Amino acid sequence: MSAKASEADLLIRELPWREPAELFATLADHPGIAFLDSAAEGDPRSSTSYIAVDPVEEVRLATASMDEALAALRRLHQPLAARGPLPFTGGLIGLLAYDAGPSALGVTSRHPPDPELPTLIVRRYDLVLGFDHTTRRAWGFARPRGGFGAEERLERLLSARGSAPNGAASPIWSEDTPPGRHHAMIEAVLDYLRAGDIYQANITTRFVADRPVGFSPAAAYLALRARTPAPFASYLDLGAGCALLSASPERFVLCDSGGSVETRPIKGTAPRAADPQTDRRNGERLAASAKDRAENLMICDLLRNDLSRVAEQGSVAVSQVAKLEAFASVWHLVSAVHARLRAGEDAIDLLAATFPGGSITGAPKRRAVEIIDQIEESGRGPFFGIVFALGGDGAMDSMIVIRSIAVTPTRLIARAGGGIVADSNPGAEYAELRAKIDPVLGQGELSAAPAG
Repeated sequence: MSAKASEADLLIRELPWREPAELFATLADHPGIAFLDSAAEGDPRSSTSYIAVDPVEEVRLATASMDEALAALRRLHQPLAARGPLPFTGGLIGLLAYDAGPSALGVTSRHPPDPELPTLIVRRYDLVLGFDHTTRRAWGFARPRGGFGAEERLERLLSARGSAPNGAASPIWSEDTPPGRHHAMIEAVLDYLRAGDIYQANITTRFVADRPVGFSPAAAYLALRARTPAPFASYLDLGAGCALLSASPERFVLCDSGGSVETRPIKGTAPRAADPQTDRRNGERLAASAKDRAENLMICDLLRNDLSRVAEQGSVAVSQVAKLEAFASVWHLVSAVHARLRAGEDAIDLLAATFPGGSITGAPKRRAVEIIDQIEESGRGPFFGIVFALGGDGAMDSMIVIRSIAVTPTRLIARAGGGIVADSNPGAEYAELRAKIDPVLGQGELSAAPAG
C-alpha cells in the first residue's frame, strides 16, 4: 500500500521487514550511502534506523568555520510539509567535525586539519529506507528525480543486489600518547583545575593504524556493530575514499518538528563484565561514585545553559540526573535535559547554540576548549563532532562521534578520552579510556608509541 503527499511529491510505501544491517550489506557500495543504525537490539533507545542513498546534492568542506558550516546547512535544507510514519522521510544527513567547534567560541586551534578528512560533509537525500524496530515495520520514501518516478527509483533500489562486503582485516594500532604521556596530560589539566581556570576538561588521545590491503570499511563497520552494538550507531561514506564507522552510545540533541528538544549527556564510565556479579558490582560502584556524578552534573548544567540561548523562557528542565544505563561494553551515567525552542528558532539555531557538545569539551566551555587544544597532541578531526539528520519538517536527531573509527585511503583513526575533574586519578582515567576504546579497536594488536 502506498500514499503520496502531493505538496512534496513524497511516495511512502510500506515494505516487508528486513534487518537493516542485511540491507546495508547489499547496498554498501552505493556512493554517498548513509546508514543511521539503531544497532542495540532490544534496547528501548534503539527505535529507528535509516539507509539513505543517491543524494540530490552534497557539500564537502575540507576546512570550515562554524559560521561556514551553518551557512551550508541553511543553503541545503529545504523545508517540506510532507510527513510520514517515521520522523525522517528525507532531508539532510551529514557529519560536522569537532574542528569547526572552536571557531564558534572564538578559539583558533594550533592543530592543522587532517588533510584527508572533511570538517563538514552534508548531503540532501530523497531516497530513504526507514525501519521501526519497535513494531518491526519498514517503509521506503522516495521522490521523482532525473526523469525517474518515485516508484521506479524505489524499485531500482530494492532490486539492487551488491556483493556482501568482506575484507575486515585486523589492523595493528599504535597509540599517540602511551600511558606515561597520558598521565602527564592529566596532571597538566589538574594544574588548571587547582588554579581555578576550569571545573572540567575532556582530554583525549588518538590511535592510528595503517589501512590494511583489501580493507573494506563496510565489513569493518558490520564487525564493529557486532562487537559493540549501540543505539546511535552510524556508517557514513565521507567521499574521497573515506568513511566513518561509529558505535556511538550518546545522543547529542534531538528536536522534533514542534520544537521540543532533548539532549542526553554521558559522563561516568565503568566496564561491563562477563560474570553477572562482577558486572553488577561495576555498575553499582559507578552509580555510587561521587566523582562521576559531579562530573555528570557539571555538564548537565552546561547544557542547560546552552539550551537556554534558544529555548522558551522557563522550558529548560532536567528529567534524568546521572542515571546508570547499560550499554554493550560499558556502564554509563546518563542525564536528560529537555527544552522547547523559542518562536523563530529552529534546529540549525539549536546546533549553533550547543556545538561543540559540553560532554566532550568541559566547563566553562570556551576555556576548556582552549586547554584541550593546548594539551592534546593532535587535532580531533571528526571525533567528538556530530552525525546528524535534519528532515524537511525541521525535526533533527544527532549523536556525538565517539566509539568510532575514521577510515582514510591510507589510515584508520580512533580516539577516546574522558572528563577530568579535581579528584581525577590519572591511572583510573587511563583505565576508563581503555574500557571505551578497546571494544572499538577489536582484535587489532596494540603497540604503544615510543615516548616523546
